[in-house]
Amino acid sequence: MKKYFFVILISLATAISIGSIAKSIWQGKTLSSSEVKKRWGSETLDFRKFKNGSLKDKSSMTYSILTNKDLIGKPVEYIRENFGSPDGFYFIDAYPAYIIQEGANHREETWQIVFKLNNKYQVKEILIHKNCCE
Repeated sequence: MKKYFFVILISLATAISIGSIAKSIWQGKTLSSSEVKKRWGSETLDFRKFKNGSLKDKSSMTYSILTNKDLIGKPVEYIRENFGSPDGFYFIDAYPAYIIQEGANHREETWQIVFKLNNKYQVKEILIHKNCCE
């Protein structure tokens, strides 16, 4: 009996590990909120400034966007209306993505804010995703 329990436990641990690795590979490199804050600061979100601002303006508000739980559950139309037309890309066109740092060539990093959506086209998760480089 103990042998079967041990086999099941090892199988479960292996499946969880494989799932985590697969998610990491599929999702790509992302940043945590603390990494975002350290990299770009923590300016308060201003929709008008984000919509019309420079990459520096946008990146400075990234921490505020990432930690703003009020954006979770908002419909995609709300995101597009307040953040403007998406200029990034994350696997499918339906996910609004906005470039916040753009490398001058393929060796420099490009980062984007991604609004992942649920099946009702509402925000379910916000990511800071590395969109490029070698």
